[in-house]
Amino acid sequence: MNIEQVILGFIYGEAMTGYELKKRFDDSVAHFFGATFSGIYPALRRMEKEGLVEKEVVLQEGRPSKNIVRITEKGRKSFADYLMSPLSPGVQKSDLLVRYFFGRYAAEGQIRGWLLEERARLMDTREGLLHMRKGASNDPESDAFRLKTLEMGIAQIEFSLRWIDEELALESEAELCGPDKTGREEKV
Repeated sequence: MNIEQVILGFIYGEAMTGYELKKRFDDSVAHFFGATFSGIYPALRRMEKEGLVEKEVVLQEGRPSKNIVRITEKGRKSFADYLMSPLSPGVQKSDLLVRYFFGRYAAEGQIRGWLLEERARLMDTREGLLHMRKGASNDPESDAFRLKTLEMGIAQIEFSLRWIDEELALESEAELCGPDKTGREEKV
């Protein structure tokens, strides 16, 4: 999966501007596939050169021109090929988990700080997904697939929050008893 395939999926049913694509990423798949303007616009240029999308320039009075992209037949075929291709192995990237892996080198209190920081971020993300789910549930244009991906995202975040809470409890126990009494050293 790459950004081009996700863009083709978004414009499969309707033409959009780069700004609208970014908003669509943020409002739907950002919990498992993030995109920035610096990723979207170069992808659109490549896709146009490859004939996957075509661009319509709409002149606006007193504002910059608006570039609207729509999928071509070649783009529809490319997207259909993507949907028929084998799944790529999913890779979870987590700065917290990489740091945690090397936690034996962390300064005192640093691990707790990481856990609390990640917990706060996940709580915010969960609230955003819950808000998206509520909006999608009330949107007649929404489909079951969007709702199910939101449910999966919420479930993953809730799992991570439970894990963090367990680790925070172990950190607190280690502060009271010392690492040799909690088995903390052996866990890493």
